[in-house]
Amino acid sequence: MAQTKDKPAHIAVVDIIKAAACLVIFFAHCNTILPGNWDWFVAFGQDFGNNLFFMVSGFALAPSIHKTPINRIHIWYLKRLIRILPITIIAYAVMYAMGYYSFSDPSQLFVVFVYPTLYWFVSAILIFYIILFFLAKYASDKLLVINNIVLFILYILSGQNKERLYLMGLISMIAGYMLRKYIESGEVSCKKGMLFAGLIASCAVYIAGEVTGIRYVSAALTFAGALSAGCILMLLGVLANDRLLGFFAARKRLHAIVRYVGDMALPLYIVQCLCAGYIGFTIGQRVDFPLSFLVNFIIVWSLGTVLYFISAVMGRKIAGRLS
Repeated sequence: MAQTKDKPAHIAVVDIIKAAACLVIFFAHCNTILPGNWDWFVAFGQDFGNNLFFMVSGFALAPSIHKTPINRIHIWYLKRLIRILPITIIAYAVMYAMGYYSFSDPSQLFVVFVYPTLYWFVSAILIFYIILFFLAKYASDKLLVINNIVLFILYILSGQNKERLYLMGLISMIAGYMLRKYIESGEVSCKKGMLFAGLIASCAVYIAGEVTGIRYVSAALTFAGALSAGCILMLLGVLANDRLLGFFAARKRLHAIVRYVGDMALPLYIVQCLCAGYIGFTIGQRVDFPLSFLVNFIIVWSLGTVLYFISAVMGRKIAGRLS
């Protein structure tokens, strides 16, 4: 493989994995409106889908962090906030108008916005960006490894508490950043055969965790298998980057669709929060709703697309002023 520093700046597998993670998470949230029992897919979406999303986020953020001086962190952070906050505020304003949140109790405001135990995704991203930036600037490679080991132990001990999702996301984002740093340090020495063997082993570890009833063992195996599988998929994609770029170069519309799906993760999540209890798009509680899954799918995806375009337009305008 050629030196990674000579490779194109764009890594195509990032788009592919973001799209895959988005779809896995989305359909995991759809478990309550799918016919039959799909509870197993919720666990898959949390352990694999969320892990992939945060890992690829850390991977993609690495170059911008490296080239941003510490005294420009506010600009770096603002560029990311404008992709998240406007559509979040719009969604919560609509929910407030619909009476979904009253906020008559200050503690409810805290639970929803500051330390959400149900809709945790947005706050996690906003916090993780800052943590990752400072770790990347001031922590050595050895300290990053130690940090993730400590977080992994806390993840195992957390059991099924909501905090495990925060810990999983932060570990995955830091791991993605470390993977990008390793790739950019020089030649990727792993052979494809070894990587494929590792991928099979990681999937076996993940499955073993899913069927293990022991609390701590199950948590350790599922997350370790999911994280290692995600990292190996990323490495395989980097090794095949020239081929993937050539494939997408001849299929630009397909590439645009893949990138669009990957960027829909946050808008769809926000719409899921907005629609909870109204169109049967809820997590963990099966609801009887007269609309079919296809109708639900069209409604949710259409609303997500509206937020996606609002975010894209506002993001470009504000980012241009900040540059």
